[in-house]
Amino acid sequence: MKFLLVAPPKRRLAGAEEHPPIGLGYLATTLRKLGHEPDIQDCIINNWDGKQLLDYIRNSKPNIVGFQVFSQAVPYVNEILDSLKAENPKVTTIIGGPHPTAIPEQALNHMKNADYGVVGEGEIPLQHLMTYLTDGKGGLNGAPGLIWRDGSVIRWSQKVEYKKIEEFGFPAWDIIKPQRYFSARGVGDNTAVIHTSRGCPFNCQFCMRLGKTARYRSLEHIYEEMMLLHKQYDVNRFNICDEGFPINRKFVKEFCRYVISKGNSFHFIAGTGIRLSVLDDEMLELMKKANFGRMFGVGIESGVPRIRDLMEKSLTQEQLYRGIELLNKHGFRPSGNFIIGYPGETKADIAETISVALKLKLWGASFTPFAPLPGSDATNQLIKSGEIPKDFDFTRLDLDAVLYAPKGMTREEVDAMRRKAVFRFNVRPRMILYHMSGGRFFWSAIKAMRIFFPAWLVPKSWRRMDK
Repeated sequence: MKFLLVAPPKRRLAGAEEHPPIGLGYLATTLRKLGHEPDIQDCIINNWDGKQLLDYIRNSKPNIVGFQVFSQAVPYVNEILDSLKAENPKVTTIIGGPHPTAIPEQALNHMKNADYGVVGEGEIPLQHLMTYLTDGKGGLNGAPGLIWRDGSVIRWSQKVEYKKIEEFGFPAWDIIKPQRYFSARGVGDNTAVIHTSRGCPFNCQFCMRLGKTARYRSLEHIYEEMMLLHKQYDVNRFNICDEGFPINRKFVKEFCRYVISKGNSFHFIAGTGIRLSVLDDEMLELMKKANFGRMFGVGIESGVPRIRDLMEKSLTQEQLYRGIELLNKHGFRPSGNFIIGYPGETKADIAETISVALKLKLWGASFTPFAPLPGSDATNQLIKSGEIPKDFDFTRLDLDAVLYAPKGMTREEVDAMRRKAVFRFNVRPRMILYHMSGGRFFWSAIKAMRIFFPAWLVPKSWRRMDK
């Protein structure tokens, strides 16, 4: 069968990054093993809207179309599904990704022209579904990680977290075409995004995890993929973007020793940052020798231990200060990530977080409003308590969107305190000089300060959309 895998357009800033669809690449490899003909189209890198995607589908005539669905992409996917089914009712449509994984029943109920859905990692569910679709065998009851319609009822099964992830092989890089992303924001020249693991064992309440168990590939398997990318696509820098890499001190050290022993001149980026609680001198020195970039994102989230306990962040105040000190000691430049307006937070807590951010030797900071992500424990609790409605519109999620305010505050007050944090952090002489010395003053200023300007003064793709 001809199978088209789609990374659809996304609205809002939070979904605008042009990252290669690695997950779809793994699914394409699985489909090839099953004897099917996969194709991948990324609407963001193609600069396609829904009409252009539909034109492509008309010309290529796939039997099955699968969509990777983030919450921000739901309106686009729905429009495309409706048009696609109106033109060709026989085409089979599947949705997967973070949104249907978080709220499987609601997702398929909302996207009425999606025939099936996938919960969590897709390789094993896709094998069961394709057997059912091609041979009519097996049925769907008992098949892991699927969403389907049983008459008027939507049913779904628990996701699977397969341990032997090396068996899935490499993403289908020849279809993804990594060189197309060299000029993309967040990737870079001769750079490829790779994953070394799947899953995250931590229980941060604000996060929606695709997998709760951390499973790692072997160093040999990872290096083999790196060499493939280097030889075939001239990649010499690797952006490691899985959650499991920066949380495992032992694995990071082994990875660094392995790539150092190979004597290559590769460079690395810890794309998901580094976890402050796992740092030690040996680990950071090894990362320097292995040519890791000096800028790291660090998830601080709040400067107040009580709020981090509510978040189940698993980071003590001592680990926070020691981690930042260690990074600076070894020549790294930590950039702090903070959440403003978390459930249970007060104005005094936010003020203390701003104070901590100013005290720490950080080289950048993001202050993002709390995002009620679908499926997260924090969001589920807010729905249960009635603080947000059961039919909350998750398509409005964005890094700039103030969609919730803790009890005792308004959304306007949360936004005002967030603006105060951004302003106070970035107008200090040290930060202004740093941005200017790195040649990044203009873009850094735009990113940080655009929230102070009216929408008509900001480029359309960068405007706030929190109303």
